[in-house]
Amino acid sequence: LNLELKHIEKLLVALTALKLVRKRGQKFSCAPVTQRYLVSKSPSFFGNYYRLQSYVLYYPEFARLPQLIRERKPMVAASWPDIMNNPERARTFILGQHSASLGGGRHMARIFDYSKHKRMIDLAGGSGAYSIAAVQKNPDLTSVIMDFPNVLAVTKEIVNDLGLSHRISTLPGDITKDNWPNGDLVLISLIFSAFTPETQQDILKRAYKSLSSGGSIVIHDFIYNENKSGPLISVLYHLTGLDGTPFSGSGMSKLLTEMGFINAKSQTVIPGYTGMVTAQKP
Repeated sequence: LNLELKHIEKLLVALTALKLVRKRGQKFSCAPVTQRYLVSKSPSFFGNYYRLQSYVLYYPEFARLPQLIRERKPMVAASWPDIMNNPERARTFILGQHSASLGGGRHMARIFDYSKHKRMIDLAGGSGAYSIAAVQKNPDLTSVIMDFPNVLAVTKEIVNDLGLSHRISTLPGDITKDNWPNGDLVLISLIFSAFTPETQQDILKRAYKSLSSGGSIVIHDFIYNENKSGPLISVLYHLTGLDGTPFSGSGMSKLLTEMGFINAKSQTVIPGYTGMVTAQKP
């Protein structure tokens, strides 16, 4: 790479302190966690999330955080419909998010019993990572992913490449405005806390209406713990959306019950990071 030795050594030492690199004698090598998540040929590669999404959309804005809080502005200045209305920006965002969501989707398929359901509505489902993992493990399940048109252009490519287009369909639209399809399972993953309380309640009303009797709703998100002291990654994530409404598991369970759902309960999905709240329509 023709790099200056003293500069690259400082970087390698810093990466060693971060436990991303290992040092043995005078040799540096990737730590196992780096080999697994930050090497592009790894099946668990996570790097596109940082390269295509965080670095482009969030990282530059953190320097403006004090100003944004004083001015009561969200960190992502444009609205989601505006962002997704740009085909190139939508593609960059969704490919980055897909890298981050693959592992979460597979883990969700291990801990949530999709087998009780036949037709899932995946709201703002993005790349389809959660639908893909769900239908791959449950042969009787189909899914409809609802999202903005430019997002779904990328989703269709991913789904088609996996040979799942006969079980995963797409529906263009804004989940806060347009009509939803019907099903026996509604999934809303990593987006619900970005909405205002009024929009959250409206989405739950729509979910109740679209579900068949006995159907389930699953809200997977960056959930606060009960005393709002963490978890660390979740609370830092919420700084990126100052207009959103974070919630705890008990808080969302209470809201679901008020909206007419039953058997509301919460549990951890990705430890220290995300959780989910589930409930049923009577």
